[in-house]
Amino acid sequence: MIFYQQGLNGNAVTDRANVVIKMMKVTGQSAEVVSDQMTAIWNNFYDGSESLESFADKLTKLGAATASSTDEISEGLEKFAAIANTVGLSYDYATSALAAVTAKTRQSADVVGTAFKTIFARLQGLSLGETLEDGVDLNKYSAALKKVGVDILDATGNMKDMDVILDELGARWDNLGKTTQTALAQTVGGMRQYNQMIALMDNWDFVKDNLDLVRNSTGELENQFNIWAESYEGAAARVKQAQ
Repeated sequence: MIFYQQGLNGNAVTDRANVVIKMMKVTGQSAEVVSDQMTAIWNNFYDGSESLESFADKLTKLGAATASSTDEISEGLEKFAAIANTVGLSYDYATSALAAVTAKTRQSADVVGTAFKTIFARLQGLSLGETLEDGVDLNKYSAALKKVGVDILDATGNMKDMDVILDELGARWDNLGKTTQTALAQTVGGMRQYNQMIALMDNWDFVKDNLDLVRNSTGELENQFNIWAESYEGAAARVKQAQ
C-alpha cells in the first residue's frame, strides 16, 4: 500500500516491496521505516542504471562491515540526499563518506547527515552564483582549493562533480599542514561544520575502503536474508521439537 500510494504500477510496487521485505528481516525494522528510508534513496539516486536492490546491497554491506548500522546510514542520507544529487555526489560516495565519519567519530547519523547537508549546500549555492553568509563566493572557494592543487572547474569551466572534488582533495589532504587544513575546511565546510569536513578528510582512507566494499556488494542483501531465513527456520524447528 505504501508504494501504491506513491502512484507506482504493479511491477514497480512488487520490485520495491521485495527489497523492503528482505531489509525488514535483515535489520529488524518495520515496513514503514524501511519503505521511507529506501524511498528517499531511490527518489534521489535511482536512475535505472543499477537495480533497486543494489542500493540495499550497499547499505547492508556497509552496515555489516563498519561500526555504522544500515539504519544509521539511511537516517543520515535522508538529511542530504536531495542536495547530493545536485552537486554530483553519487550514492556510493554519499554512503561511504557517511559511514566513515559516523563510525570514526561515533556522532549520530542525524548530526553528521545535517553537517553534510550544510557542506554540500554551500557548493550548491556557489554554483548558482550566491555569496554565502560568511562572505565566501565562488572565486574565494575556488582560489582556496586551487592553492592546494584542486581545481573545482573542469576544462570547459563547469563545476566538477563532488565525487571528483573530494577525491582530489582527499589525495592531497595528508600533505597539508594543520593550519592549511583548518583554513581550507572553514572555506569548504563553513565555520559551523568545518570540524566535520576535517573528520571526513582525516578519514579519507576509510572512505576509500568503504567505496571498495560498496562496489563489491552485489547480492549482499540476498546473502544476509538467507542467513536470517536459515536462522529463523532453525529456531522454528527447535520450537516445534520442544512442543
